[in-house]
Amino acid sequence: MPDPHDTHKRNHINCSPLTTMADEAAEFSKQHQIWIVAYLKEHGGSATYHEVVEEGEKHHCDTLGAMLKILKNRKVIKYDQMFLMYPMHGEEVITLIDENYVP
Repeated sequence: MPDPHDTHKRNHINCSPLTTMADEAAEFSKQHQIWIVAYLKEHGGSATYHEVVEEGEKHHCDTLGAMLKILKNRKVIKYDQMFLMYPMHGEEVITLIDENYVP
């Protein structure tokens, strides 16, 4: 019979710290998507990548490129580049196309 106190042999599904970390990451992603959509709404539905990066600094967002790609794939926003890189694409305009999106 396995020793219930032996944490090295626990099944990863039952390991609450991993679940907690995954839940925490999902919540951060959701919150970042919310502020990005709100920021674009507040600025008439569009902003440059530079402007969004500046706002992202206020939210301690170090995954902005990935968040924008997720929102683009979900058809919430649009921009011309495949993936935005800063500062190279700083003047790229990001446009909100689904202002009712809720992550």
